[in-house]
Amino acid sequence: MKRIFRILAAAAVISACASPCEIVWTEGETNPETGTALHELSISQVPAGDGWTLWFSQFRTPVEMADGAAASIEHVSGTLYRVIPKSDNPGGKMVLRYWARPLVNQCRAPEGFFLEEKGKQAVPVKATYAFLPAEAVKSFEYNQVETSVYDMVPRVKDVALQGGDVDLSAAKVQAVKMVEGQVPGWYRLTIGEEIQVEAADEDGAYYAGVTLENLRRNAQGKPVSAAVVTDWPDLPLRGLMLDVSRNFTTKENLLRLIDIMAHYKANFLHLHFGDDEGWRIQLDALPELTSYGAFRCLPVLQEDGTIAEPDGLQPTYCVALSGDANSPGNGYYSHADFVEILRYAWERHIRVIPEFDTPGHSRAAVKSMEVRAARTGDSSCLLSEPEDASVYESVQDYTDNVMNVALPSTYKFMATVFDGLIALYQEAGVPLDAIHIGGDEVPEGAWTASPACQALMAENGKTDIGWLKDYFIGKVLDIAEARGVKLGGWQDVCQHLEPATLERLKQNLALTNLWTVSHGQDVLPYEFANEGIPVVLSSAPNCYMDFAYNDSKLERGHNWGGLVDERRAFSLQPYDMYRSVRWDDHRKPLDLTHAGEGKPALQPQGRPFILGVEGHLWAETLRCFDHVTYYFFPKSLGLFERGWNASPAWAGTVAPDDPAFMADFDRFFSIVTEREYPYYDSIGIAYHRN
Repeated sequence: MKRIFRILAAAAVISACASPCEIVWTEGETNPETGTALHELSISQVPAGDGWTLWFSQFRTPVEMADGAAASIEHVSGTLYRVIPKSDNPGGKMVLRYWARPLVNQCRAPEGFFLEEKGKQAVPVKATYAFLPAEAVKSFEYNQVETSVYDMVPRVKDVALQGGDVDLSAAKVQAVKMVEGQVPGWYRLTIGEEIQVEAADEDGAYYAGVTLENLRRNAQGKPVSAAVVTDWPDLPLRGLMLDVSRNFTTKENLLRLIDIMAHYKANFLHLHFGDDEGWRIQLDALPELTSYGAFRCLPVLQEDGTIAEPDGLQPTYCVALSGDANSPGNGYYSHADFVEILRYAWERHIRVIPEFDTPGHSRAAVKSMEVRAARTGDSSCLLSEPEDASVYESVQDYTDNVMNVALPSTYKFMATVFDGLIALYQEAGVPLDAIHIGGDEVPEGAWTASPACQALMAENGKTDIGWLKDYFIGKVLDIAEARGVKLGGWQDVCQHLEPATLERLKQNLALTNLWTVSHGQDVLPYEFANEGIPVVLSSAPNCYMDFAYNDSKLERGHNWGGLVDERRAFSLQPYDMYRSVRWDDHRKPLDLTHAGEGKPALQPQGRPFILGVEGHLWAETLRCFDHVTYYFFPKSLGLFERGWNASPAWAGTVAPDDPAFMADFDRFFSIVTEREYPYYDSIGIAYHRN
């Protein structure tokens, strides 16, 4: 009731104080000498003087005001910016011209404008955009080929036609017969007047059902050729990661995504629920994680120009007036929601791997525990030290997003979260394969001026700040081992550890995501696997679903690690990673003749440690579920195909357009356009069309 009242009150204030301002943002041409662009922010009807500010969000860029500007543009933190007028501002129309980075694409333009006058409620400001001319780009060419009724994604291993036709609507499906001695997920369908189903396990029986469902869809009521279908997945893990921290996906839409994953025989969902920008799973023992950390709202601007965040986290990626606002930055899964998600996924043979990133990328948790201590006096789970004077800036431009690993309260927090997650899985009655602790991108400078960290290092006779990572991993391993839970992490979690720490970690690792393969790090997947570290291939150039499909400015998405389209995802080779990018980001072919020379090969003992493939969708550019499905589909289908069929016939070819590759891709993409486009239309989701 209180929240409903606040919504009505906020609506009344906005109605009473509706801003007369409007904004026109104009994209500037790039100066080839400086590499910057002169953009223009035109604001109509601004108040006179300096008793106001204009909040907005944009991806981080250095800003240099052009001469004669009546205001400055200040970076606050993360993606939050504000316009600061000069005291002699006359009011009326204000035109600000400023040098900044050129737009990668239109979705990265400034957004979420709010005008706040001193002593008054902030009000939203309508913005329109004048972009430079841009055209759509076709990512690749392909030849449409004839497909079989037995063609689907992922493609089945073997179809032996038996002669004669079968009416699937009349054929009776026999009870599943379990068969020993086959690989996990194996199944065989004998399709005749009766349909016989054999399977190695429950997963195989489920996949047989999915294949039969797809066969009925493809047949469209027509008879099909009698056949024996024999099939199995090559890799045990085939899934997606969805970031619900940076922007939120509702329970209802997450269930829709799980249904689509099941359609492709995907079997795990990596749910990234805790990061700098939000915490999305309710834990009864620490309610502030979601009562505070799941909401973003405009901060309080203090007299000294700094901000306070009493009611929720600062806006990031999109701006909301309050935690009550209908914004993709706000929301969480209640206790009951998450139990329902777990059960729903398990019924579809999909396991959910929960992740909260630590000890970096933890701003939502850090701030939530500060609020808990301030409101309740309970500092037993505090993650920050007031006396810590360390200076750092994270890759997402935060200066306060790292847990202090020397505090006993940090490990009380970790244990409490572990216990809360374990309880949720137990209530749902589904297995918890691992708790993913992230472990990536702790910024340089963190902990260096922390009295607690300095004291801990002195107590243990250490002088290298890097030892604190070993200490943190060891303490988390204590928690995990005591509860019988395996860990997951990004590749960083295994790097720069003392040998004894790494060996202990390896014994407790369920998976590591190998994500960055730039700057010589393309050797890491096979180095890890050869050393017995379980690897899920997550390489940015093939697996980052939030990368734009192509270089058109009309496409949403990032490009910092390349561009990923349907063909790039399909090109992934789990057992030949060095030849997994066949065309560059501008569609130019790459010579793969010498790819991998001088680099470690995957050894026979390392092959079993290549566990699977995973497509990652980070949420910085997501604003709705249409964006989620547009990024994932059909781009992720190449990864589902490669997780199921890991050794394509064209493996080992060095010409990007080798006839074997082109024929295989033509067939694959013909299935996508002929079978999957209509499927997406039938379920009403947004998707990308080449």
